[in-house]
Amino acid sequence: MNNANPKNTILIATGGTGGHIFPSLSIINQIQNHLLIIITDERGKNYFNNSFINKEINFKIFTHRVSSPSNKFLINKLKSFFQFFISTFQSILLILNYKPVAVIGFGGYPSVAPILAAKIFNIPSIIHEQNTVIGRANKLLCKISDVLALSFSKTKNLPKIKKSIYTGNPVRKEFYEIGKHKYLLPNKKSEYFYILIYGGSLGSSFLSEHLTSIICSLPQDMKKKIKIIQQVRKEEIEFVRESYKINKIDSEISSFFEDISIKFKIAHLIITRSGGSSVAEILASNRPVIFIPLPTALDNHQYENARFIESNKGGWLISQTNKNISELENLIKNILLNPNKLVEASNQIKKLSNKLKRLRDNKTPTDFLCECIFKIKNNNKKVVSSIC
Repeated sequence: MNNANPKNTILIATGGTGGHIFPSLSIINQIQNHLLIIITDERGKNYFNNSFINKEINFKIFTHRVSSPSNKFLINKLKSFFQFFISTFQSILLILNYKPVAVIGFGGYPSVAPILAAKIFNIPSIIHEQNTVIGRANKLLCKISDVLALSFSKTKNLPKIKKSIYTGNPVRKEFYEIGKHKYLLPNKKSEYFYILIYGGSLGSSFLSEHLTSIICSLPQDMKKKIKIIQQVRKEEIEFVRESYKINKIDSEISSFFEDISIKFKIAHLIITRSGGSSVAEILASNRPVIFIPLPTALDNHQYENARFIESNKGGWLISQTNKNISELENLIKNILLNPNKLVEASNQIKKLSNKLKRLRDNKTPTDFLCECIFKIKNNNKKVVSSIC
């Protein structure tokens, strides 16, 4: 780790799922001249370490084991409160040792104690919410943090507070670059129609099983025109790959794509879950999408995320139920028969993106949130309040 000015130390606290990690990574890439103290869980630690390979970033990672206190079993509740006490004690020690000038939380239970510790030491803090429904950790933290940064201008279940600001959800600059270019369909009969299918950071057995079956059942004249790029779980790779091979469908199958933005760039249609990061990537890249929300997502936030895009005519929403499989099949066939629907959807996403951009003074979510961070870092809370 390189030497860093202690006055430029920032503490970042986040849960370990991709939805929490990805926006924090976008911010880190923008403020990497600072010393970054990162608090996360084991999953997050692996994400960060893999992302920082070959990058000159000053960082230290600390893992806190914190579980949900909403578990119905008393023993698990007690365990959760004990973990929270330990996490708070560890956060206090880290703050005393590294003296961060600002603390940024990206949701998830590992972010609770660090924000609380920041409050104890009167260190300015921001928490960022990725979804249309505020998460439970952030719902608690927004009452003690200095600023609540929102990915959606109309976030549900917000407590009555006067310090929220719409920033959008940060994504990597590669997605913004894709969005600068006009969406185009294949212009030659010899060109493939690319369909990108991925299930978020954990993959999706539902997509692997049912979506693969739907694509394999398409008419032969459709199958020969498409190329499938699909993320699946490791244990399902052979099944999916063999299914496409038998049906003579060109495909690229992997459990993880090193750079998903490259796949976005060539995709004509994206089929995915609707976590906060996926929605943000769609908005940034202006790619038409079919969302299949994860039905077990807390507070049904993935459904609400997808509804935001669908209600603005930028894509389609299909609920994950067996009775909706035929609806999904008919939708895919209809799109392939009428590809101009995708051009219309991309244009609608572009209009929505531009409308939201104006709410951020024509800045990207990454730039706008970083601007907010620098303001509170300099203890200029009055300036932050004026744009909240």
